[in-house]
Amino acid sequence: MAFQDWKTEEFKKVDVRGIQGNFFPGLKKQAMGLPVGAGMEVIQSFDPIPLYEVMEGLGFEHHTEQKGDAEFHAYFYRKEMKQE
Repeated sequence: MAFQDWKTEEFKKVDVRGIQGNFFPGLKKQAMGLPVGAGMEVIQSFDPIPLYEVMEGLGFEHHTEQKGDAEFHAYFYRKEMKQE
């Protein structure tokens, strides 16, 4: 499904800018709980490239938009159920 068809206004929004420590396990747990057809928007201060492969392994497609010098919105849409 094309990004334009995703209902991003319904995505769970997670802003991880400024979070100290390893937020990744909690983020992954939230993603694993999403059904097919749902999505997550991750806001980060840099392009979260390492997250793309992990989320793809869980059945997500992604699209990222840079909204400022240090503001990236990565959208993840679950197209299929996969567990690592």
